[in-house]
Amino acid sequence: MKKLTAFAFAALLAAPFAASADDTKTGSTKTGSTNTTDKSKATDKTNDTNSNVPTNKSGTDKTAGTSTTAASKEKISAGDLQVMAQMHHVNQMEIAMGNVAQTKSTTQAVKSYGKMLVTDHQSADKDLLALAKKHGQTIPAFKPTNEADQKDEKDDADMAAHVKTLKGADFDKDFLSMMVQGHEKVLAKLDTAMGMVTSDELKTAIQNVKPTVQKHADTARDLQKNTTTSMK
Repeated sequence: MKKLTAFAFAALLAAPFAASADDTKTGSTKTGSTNTTDKSKATDKTNDTNSNVPTNKSGTDKTAGTSTTAASKEKISAGDLQVMAQMHHVNQMEIAMGNVAQTKSTTQAVKSYGKMLVTDHQSADKDLLALAKKHGQTIPAFKPTNEADQKDEKDDADMAAHVKTLKGADFDKDFLSMMVQGHEKVLAKLDTAMGMVTSDELKTAIQNVKPTVQKHADTARDLQKNTTTSMK
């Protein structure tokens, strides 16, 4: 009994110390947990703060880029495309007739004129096609939309067919007459087109080609005079 009493007494004495040790461990764990939580909250706040700062990985201003791209892509309207179609059609006709002149004429000056037609209209057509491509467009086939254009188209086709049947002096006479009249009509149509088109780039293209067309008309007129004089 004495032994049991002594053991029980010792156990009673040890109990407070065990409890104190447990409390110390618990307190240490709680303290560590609190510190960890505080650090997490601090990190979260930092992340939240950083997330509110706009970032730009590319280092460029997307808005500015968009506006610049939009500005560089000027719209080509349906009406502008029709003007371009007519200009392209004229270029192709002049190239064809220039080649005919180099074959049918027996006069070196007229042959040289034909070569000039080919060179100049090929260059003008190349620029026109490049303008259409720049804006993602394809130049449509030319179709006269009014009676005046339909008549001009028929007259030009008939005259071209007639001239192709000639040669020598007869060819020079009718060919040069066709060139004077044809280029004068083209100049008038270009002036009309200037007031219709909406694209500034197309307006510039028309202004750039007008001196060339005028030169062709003037040169044909001078050759026409020289040819008439030499025939007398």
